[in-house]
Amino acid sequence: MMPVRMAASALGRASSVRAGAAFLAGLATAALLAGCGSSHHAAAPTTTTSRGVTTMTLGGGHGSVDVSNTTWHCRSSVDLAVVRVVLHGQRQDAVHIDRGCKGTIGRLEIVGNGRGLGPGGDGVKVHDGAHDLTILGGFIDCGAKRKGKHQDAIQAMGGRNVVFRNLTSSHCANSFMFINSGRHRRGMPTDIRCIGCSASTRNYSIFVGRSVDSGAVGGHFSSRVPPRTTALAVRPALDGNQWTPRSAS
Repeated sequence: MMPVRMAASALGRASSVRAGAAFLAGLATAALLAGCGSSHHAAAPTTTTSRGVTTMTLGGGHGSVDVSNTTWHCRSSVDLAVVRVVLHGQRQDAVHIDRGCKGTIGRLEIVGNGRGLGPGGDGVKVHDGAHDLTILGGFIDCGAKRKGKHQDAIQAMGGRNVVFRNLTSSHCANSFMFINSGRHRRGMPTDIRCIGCSASTRNYSIFVGRSVDSGAVGGHFSSRVPPRTTALAVRPALDGNQWTPRSAS
């Protein structure tokens, strides 16, 4: 039995979501109490909702994003405790890391069960112009793959110095990380890495194509095809990974 989190039950996922909600509640409480006993009181959290995206900003500058049935786009500097995306029967991607996105996300939670819950496309797409972003943990679980979709947990077509840490993933049809320059080669993925990540996928685990200093390090993966690179990858990073084969079914 491999040391990788395989397909999780809906109950397990619900527990993870509740844990994330409790974590947010704790952050909000801390923000409210931070000013107690001093002459300066912390500002109360503010919440805004627009087109299925709920954003809570805490007094200390941190915040959370809770997304329902739409793709979340990161296009600017962020300092977020949690980003949670829940898609029901949707064919789109869950998260796009676009030009201008940088900063820190404490937890990324993309909820899926391999069926009607979760993205029918990719979990995360990294685009050219994103840079200096760190995601510190969480999970990326896919829904049923939709016709015409590639469905990777993470597909990086560009970007620079985007690091994912300690992520887990299941139910994605193609690969956990698919790294290759985008259409017309407009972007070159550079220093795109997942460190200490674990995933079970149907086809590839890690695919590193045209890119620089990118890949996965110290991870645990189960897939039909082991982590691999092509001749177009410059200094691919595939150190210290453990891989277990799985059947094509």
